[in-house]
Amino acid sequence: MRSLLHLDTNALIALADPAGVVVKLVRDRVQSGMLPAASAVAWHEFVRGPLMPDELLRVERVVGARVQPVSRSTSELAARLFNATGRRRASTADCFIAANAIEQDAELLTADGDDFKLFTPLGLKLVAGENPPAG
Repeated sequence: MRSLLHLDTNALIALADPAGVVVKLVRDRVQSGMLPAASAVAWHEFVRGPLMPDELLRVERVVGARVQPVSRSTSELAARLFNATGRRRASTADCFIAANAIEQDAELLTADGDDFKLFTPLGLKLVAGENPPAG
C-alpha cells in the first residue's frame, strides 16, 4: 500500500494557488509515490467554506476519494492527544486531524506548523508549508 500524505484544512485551501509552496510540496510527494488524502474533519472544515465551485473541483482532483473516516480508535487517540497537549478547547479539530494521520502512519502537510507542532513528540510526522494569505 502506498503511503498517504494527509492535508490539513489550510493545506487544502492553499491548493487554490497553483504557484504556492503547498502545491509544490504535494506535487513532490506525489512524484515520490505518496497519495494525497484528508481526514473527514479537515474535509468538513474545508467544504463548509466559503469556497468557489472551481476550488472544490480542483481539490477533489487532488484528494479523490481519499477522505479518511473518523473511527472509534481515531476518536480515542484524539482524546489522548487532547489530554497530552493541555486540553485546549480550540484544539479539538486539530487533535482529530493529527490522530487520523498518526493512526495511518501518514505525513501531515499543513500551511501552519504551529497548529500541529505539539503533536510531533506524540508521533505526528509534520510537513509545514507556507502560511495561507490572510483574508
